[in-house]
Amino acid sequence: MTLSIQEIQQQLKNQRYSNKIRHREIAHSMGISEAELLVAHLGEEHAKTDTNFRTIRLEPDWASIINDAHSLGEVMALTRNESCVHEKVGRYGHPTGENHDLLLGKEIDLRIFYKEWAHGFAVTEHFLLDCRRSLQFFDCHGNALHKIIITESSNIYAFEKIIEQYRSKDQTPNIEIQAPKNNQKPSIDIDIDLLSFQKDWLGMSDTHEFYDLVKRYKLSRIQALRFAPEGYAQRVPLHFTRKLLSKIAIKCIPIMVFVANRGVIQIHTGPITRVVMLDPWLNILDKKFNLHLREDNVYDTWVVRKPTDDGIVTSLELFDCEGQAIALFFGERKPGTPELDAWQKIVQEFLDKEELCIH
Repeated sequence: MTLSIQEIQQQLKNQRYSNKIRHREIAHSMGISEAELLVAHLGEEHAKTDTNFRTIRLEPDWASIINDAHSLGEVMALTRNESCVHEKVGRYGHPTGENHDLLLGKEIDLRIFYKEWAHGFAVTEHFLLDCRRSLQFFDCHGNALHKIIITESSNIYAFEKIIEQYRSKDQTPNIEIQAPKNNQKPSIDIDIDLLSFQKDWLGMSDTHEFYDLVKRYKLSRIQALRFAPEGYAQRVPLHFTRKLLSKIAIKCIPIMVFVANRGVIQIHTGPITRVVMLDPWLNILDKKFNLHLREDNVYDTWVVRKPTDDGIVTSLELFDCEGQAIALFFGERKPGTPELDAWQKIVQEFLDKEELCIH
């Protein structure tokens, strides 16, 4: 840590009573990771001096903790990346999949990559008239991957039971944070078998094959969209997302919203009702689903079509300046069923109104 534990504690005390300032922003203002901010509040010595903020380190038995999350009742699941926050209120089901890494519930729908999970904490934060409780999970760089936020409808006893069961023996205020690696080399448009790539694109039978296709041809995702067969990927202006979501809300067209980081993909499925722009944030503010998207971080926006055994699947895909996916939007669908006609038509309707963007 660049600051002493006492300095971190004091700076948090100075800022934490502002509801508009999140732990992430407080940590970044200090030049530390969010995980380091929490670790500074570990241990018995801290508990003696500050009863308003408690951090408890959890054992890295991530799959078991997530398996027990159903006992918490209704909670908020939060997953974010640098440019987008996805918040979903509901109940966790029991994980499935070979590594217990799939939660396929209607309310909480996650794809989890536990190999990226490095640190976990239970956090209890007291305010004058409020108490905030959460389970928070971080990668090796100290970046938040996933949070389970306790709500008024949650089972507090189950929260304390999870702490008791998974509490680590190591509660010392120390943490090893790895510096981010920058091994990504910019992809160059040479030696690409364009005809074969486009043929394989048209030969896809499932949207999941797209990731293997990009990897096989050693392309970045943006390159793949630029080299797509004609009519299968169209770059659109920044305002496209705002206008499309507003129209979808009015027409009550059910959609799927994917937000991911290196450790989790979180998915909302269903209609949206309230789209609010508070520059630079584009927000969906529904009762049990919130999305907060920084428009000023969106560098590329694409409408993408992929062939499947169920017909064409259309997505709206947003990327940052490094080509990392910020958020993906689809019409609501399940494997084995065609894409929603209403979604397909409204996307095409907006495309017809836009001037073509140069790739």
